[in-house]
Amino acid sequence: MKRRDLLRTGGAAGLVLGLGTGPLRAALRAGAGRPASLDGGAWRAYVQRFVQADGRVTDTGNKDVSHSEGQGYGMLLAVAAGDRTTFESLWAWTRRTLMVRDDGLVAWRWVPGEGVTDRNNASDGDILIAWALLCGAEAWRVEEYRTAAVAVLQALAAAVVVEQAGLTVLLPGRDGFRRGDAVVVNPSYWVFPALRAFAALPGGAVWKRVADSGLVLLAKARFGLLQLPPDWALLDAKGGVVPAEGFRKQYGYDAVRVPLYLAWDGYADPYYFRPYAALAARGGGGPVPATVSLPGGVTGQVPASTGMLAVYRLACRMAAAGNAVTVPPLGADEDYYSTTLFHLAALAGQSLGIEPQDIRP
Repeated sequence: MKRRDLLRTGGAAGLVLGLGTGPLRAALRAGAGRPASLDGGAWRAYVQRFVQADGRVTDTGNKDVSHSEGQGYGMLLAVAAGDRTTFESLWAWTRRTLMVRDDGLVAWRWVPGEGVTDRNNASDGDILIAWALLCGAEAWRVEEYRTAAVAVLQALAAAVVVEQAGLTVLLPGRDGFRRGDAVVVNPSYWVFPALRAFAALPGGAVWKRVADSGLVLLAKARFGLLQLPPDWALLDAKGGVVPAEGFRKQYGYDAVRVPLYLAWDGYADPYYFRPYAALAARGGGGPVPATVSLPGGVTGQVPASTGMLAVYRLACRMAAAGNAVTVPPLGADEDYYSTTLFHLAALAGQSLGIEPQDIRP
């Protein structure tokens, strides 16, 4: 991997989950509409495996590092599980350990035995944390969470939202993503349901522009026979998009979240989901590949994880391609990222009225 007064408190309680009073609100509101994948047993297993006693989420597939993305995901899942105690522990560790910058953004990487090893932010981590705080504010009526979310959003708007080629886009972090008159972007950092939630708040028009520009970016960022987006892309001053130099030129572990976030925000046009359904179908009954080189289209030998398969099954449903993907149960040794994707796919499916068993075998 990896402060302007934008938002005000009040008047937004029914909108913070991105789709007003619709199904997404039910999917994340504590105590109601919880998908089966976040029942008490599943959530307790998640906490036992990935959440330390001090509130740190461990990336078990990456030497147990912690990062802002993991804290944000953990906080969202805690809201979905109605677990305020764990939510507060996660937020306290994030605030105490990662919020060490002077601009209100969150340092993205913490390493056991070393502490924060990279103070740059990761914009998707900040977005996930802000969204989780807004969800928590509504679920438990805690204005302190909303105030904290507002501060993060203001810092994001000031530091990483930029105009490029007529689009309002997100820099992946404040530092290091400008290349002359071009910028590096990560399509999976467009967490569409979160952006719509931010846009619904007073003064949040900038986030609607970001979300709308994300759709334009995805239309431009289609490569190879399967028309997949890259994990990392370069957007030039004229609006051209190519896989970014300095990163693996591939579709893979980052960009798999694109169809997840689109579905979660209620996009129903099969156009958005056909590339992922086509990739899933390419497995032909065998393993679905985890990565695809771009623009060449050479698939990697490592198979997609269970969590990735859950996303592909959801994408197939959205592309009207049927249930073309078999999703095995989560294994006892499933890593943090795969397990998180699995649960998020269930949440997104519930927001669309798809029962959790419909994205499983």
